[in-house]
Amino acid sequence: MKNKFMKSRNKKPIQKESRIDRFFLRMDNFIRAKISSNIQLELIFAVAFCLVLAFLAYNITFNMTRKVTLNQFISYEQGMHDISASANDIAERMLNDLRYKEEDEITQEMRDNARYPSENNPDTKQFNLEQAMQNLIMDFARTNTLKLMVTDLQGEILFKTDNVTEARVDIFPVIKSAYDIDFYKDGQIDEDSAGELIFVYPMNFLKRDIYLIIKDTPIADIQTTPYYTYNTSLSIFVGFFFFISGFLILTKNKMDYIQELSNTVRVISTGNLKHKAPVKGNDELTHLAKSINLMAQDIDERIEEERNLEKTKQELITNVSHDLRTPLTSIIGYLGLAKSEKISPEQKNEYIDIAYSKSERLKELISELFEYTKLQSPDNKSVFSPVNVVDLLDQLIEEMIPIAEERGIQIQKNAKSKDVVLQADVPQLVRLFENLISNAIKYAYTNDPILITVDGADANGFSTLTFENTIDHITDEEIDKMFERFYRLEKSRSSETGGSGLGLAISESIVHLHQGRIYAKKLTDQRISIIVQLPVIQTS
Repeated sequence: MKNKFMKSRNKKPIQKESRIDRFFLRMDNFIRAKISSNIQLELIFAVAFCLVLAFLAYNITFNMTRKVTLNQFISYEQGMHDISASANDIAERMLNDLRYKEEDEITQEMRDNARYPSENNPDTKQFNLEQAMQNLIMDFARTNTLKLMVTDLQGEILFKTDNVTEARVDIFPVIKSAYDIDFYKDGQIDEDSAGELIFVYPMNFLKRDIYLIIKDTPIADIQTTPYYTYNTSLSIFVGFFFFISGFLILTKNKMDYIQELSNTVRVISTGNLKHKAPVKGNDELTHLAKSINLMAQDIDERIEEERNLEKTKQELITNVSHDLRTPLTSIIGYLGLAKSEKISPEQKNEYIDIAYSKSERLKELISELFEYTKLQSPDNKSVFSPVNVVDLLDQLIEEMIPIAEERGIQIQKNAKSKDVVLQADVPQLVRLFENLISNAIKYAYTNDPILITVDGADANGFSTLTFENTIDHITDEEIDKMFERFYRLEKSRSSETGGSGLGLAISESIVHLHQGRIYAKKLTDQRISIIVQLPVIQTS
């Protein structure tokens, strides 16, 4: 029990994927599938990746080629800033500090807006101008050379620092000079100027109008400024190189695949239609490869079909020449004999009758040959319409019964379904059934009945028609050759039965035109059946 608990305690729980994880996983698979199946998206992705790569390479190279040059120069900026800041701070404190105002001048608004903690302290009030100015200079002067003086409106000096030599000033030129130079305004300080800066502030001190004048000359300062230079041309070249290299690497497989397809087309163009294009991936190039293979296969089949057709034509010409020459030779021979004056009228009439029968046979052969070539022609257009095959067979059997009775043979039909409707060319279907029934009568070896069976539609939508009759001994090899052109069983070559050898070949062509199947089956040594399977129209 202890070991069991220990195992269960150490077993880690299986973590289930959250909905968010499944969502992003599906999105990732979807995006990958879309990119891999679309060349445009693949190129967009490749270009975007290469642009990022080129940008990174450009920035790295740009920073690596940076050179720093130190420039030293004399600047009065810091000195000007210190003087301006000191003047502004002293003036602002003197204007706003309530310690330098009478109590009856101080309003509640002034108290609310006081900026320094000591401004409202009555104990720290200073009514001595000199003491107040000394305190302000001590607190806010950033330079030791700062000159500060306080004058009345007439320019009489009320207070001055020790470094001020003037005993009296003309206030208006000083004010004009201060405003013309405009040193105390932000952004207006001339950094390269070493002249004296003057700041003038009119104000009220203990109910007395005064001017606060602050002067000083900025101290020069040597400053060092770094100056950066970059090799922009090299950075652009490196970025471009990485872009081209990345693009070539990412598209290498596709370019190799395009080259393979090009080589395949070149090989096929030489006549090697068996050569196949490689099928890779699932994008437009893959579909192109499949189309090339289908095209090559179709052309190969067409060429093979043309070869077979040419071979068929040669065989047809050979067989026709043989089959036409035999009755024609007989006709010419018998007509030649009939022209002789040495024979009796009875013999002459006999020869003429034989020549006439041979002519009829020749006519029948030519008609069947014409019908066979017509069925084999690609220009042959069949007209299909619905027809009930059971009713059609009933009519044909009625017409064939007199011929069968002359041979002492009966025709028996067994239709397992009365409604077997085909989409067929009726004249061709009539010719098909006439050929099969007439062949069954012509080659019947005994007086056993001819059996015709009609089955309904099977699971594949085909109806099966069986024509069964007796025949003299037949081999399996002869069964396989029955539907070949001009093939006749050896026992059927007598003048009694005749036969052009095209009847079953015509029947096979008709069945194929109707998208069906026909074949022979040996039941016993002296009994065979011809089986025809044709598609039926599904009726509800």
